Amino acid sequence: MNRNKLIFLSIIVLGLLFACNKKEPNITKQDTDQKRVDYVSIDGLWKSTPETVLELENLTLEPVIKISGEISNKLSVEGCFTWDGQFRDYWWLSEIEYCDRSNQITILDEDGSTYIGKIDKAKQKITGMMYSNDGGKLVPEDKLDFIRASNLNVERLFVPRKPNEDGSIRYSYQTPEILNDELETASIFKFVNDTTALYELMMDVISQEYGRLESFLIIKNGKLVLEEYFYDYSHTDLHNIFSCTKSIVSLASGIALEQNGIVNTEQRIFDIFHQFKNLQNEKNKGITLKHILTMTAGFVQSEEYKMEKPEKLVGNILGLPVEAKPGEQFRYNSESPYLLGGIVYELSGKTISEFTKENLFAPMCIIDYNWKEENGNPHCESGLYMQARDMAKIGLILANNGNWKGKQLVPEQWIRESIKPHVAESDFFNYGYQWWHRSKSNKSWWKESTEKSMEHDMLLALGYGGQYIFVVKDLDLVITMTSSDYNEGNGMAFKKIPMVIEEIIPLFE
Repeated sequence: MNRNKLIFLSIIVLGLLFACNKKEPNITKQDTDQKRVDYVSIDGLWKSTPETVLELENLTLEPVIKISGEISNKLSVEGCFTWDGQFRDYWWLSEIEYCDRSNQITILDEDGSTYIGKIDKAKQKITGMMYSNDGGKLVPEDKLDFIRASNLNVERLFVPRKPNEDGSIRYSYQTPEILNDELETASIFKFVNDTTALYELMMDVISQEYGRLESFLIIKNGKLVLEEYFYDYSHTDLHNIFSCTKSIVSLASGIALEQNGIVNTEQRIFDIFHQFKNLQNEKNKGITLKHILTMTAGFVQSEEYKMEKPEKLVGNILGLPVEAKPGEQFRYNSESPYLLGGIVYELSGKTISEFTKENLFAPMCIIDYNWKEENGNPHCESGLYMQARDMAKIGLILANNGNWKGKQLVPEQWIRESIKPHVAESDFFNYGYQWWHRSKSNKSWWKESTEKSMEHDMLLALGYGGQYIFVVKDLDLVITMTSSDYNEGNGMAFKKIPMVIEEIIPLFE
């Protein structure tokens, strides 16, 4: 071996020995924390900061995004808007991109807008801006920052049904549970032979073909045969039933009127409210109880009256100008149910919530509910929050002509009058005493057809966002649904009606 090669090998060996005995660098806690921050996942729920929520005329919407996946792989994103922590509407987002060098995310929505934000992983915050697309140029619109949404339920917002372990979603029927609420239960297969149609319907419901249902119940022949909940709802959850409240107010007013010997709905309203006769004039003196019940009193639509105590609120409403001759024009309004609540207060000395609790809810074992009030006056147009099973009971007492477990709670004659089609609301609906009515003569807006729309008369209580109580008396069928379809532009709230007519009713024929 020559001298030069020996020197070269000696240098290599000495280098290896030095490397093996070299101490590790001093790694500080700050270095460790920084390394941990670099690998923090952005997966999960993020909600807008209080400073950057979406302020609308009547409500404050909170944008929420759900990011799925790891930053090192493909990310996906979903979005929605919440109001008071509850789902309000979807924010349709199409894709998300992440740049690891700048910690920047770019989110596109289906309207062509773009969100660009920078992630501060240490503070768990995203700061950014919404941009509109102006001919390919991004124009700044609104600042929008996000923080972790640990107080929100991801299933309540985004998951209609939990998938199975293999990731699939398959519907499996279970007979409703017997609870201590006076509802009897039975298997739906005692009444439905086409199991394939039932399972297909339920998969369509889960996939939101008929909107964002959160509860779906069916009573057949007095038995609860279907009880399904979605988005992590259960039988214990209270849901705002909105204008279904009006229909319940009508039932309670029928009880109060009979208790006081008033059976003629042609009685003039000022004969009940004697103390307000000073407000009577040529245009309003002919308003009857029936006009109030059928929303044909003719009052000018107004937001000027205030939510005062019951006796004062009645005076505020009766003092409104009348623009149409009573009985000639249907106008859906909030004044009518408040006047009915005022009648109950006048006759019984109790607010509508107190009277309903004593004379309707308590005898039906309806215990857990909430009725919003303002200045001691319950909201008669939309203030009730109820459990889905209790909504079904309301439909059941209507189907049974006011009778509950052998006791006549609501006068039978009142039920018969309430469900008559007293006035045509449109080509699609008639209206009774705060109950909606569809018959063979009504048209179907969801399809072009000159044929009769249905084989059965159907009664409805309906509320904003897809809250429904359906009663098909000749089939002894009650169907209830609660939903969060508050976007009036997509028509999903009303899609439940053709669902009942074309998919549910045929199962029981």
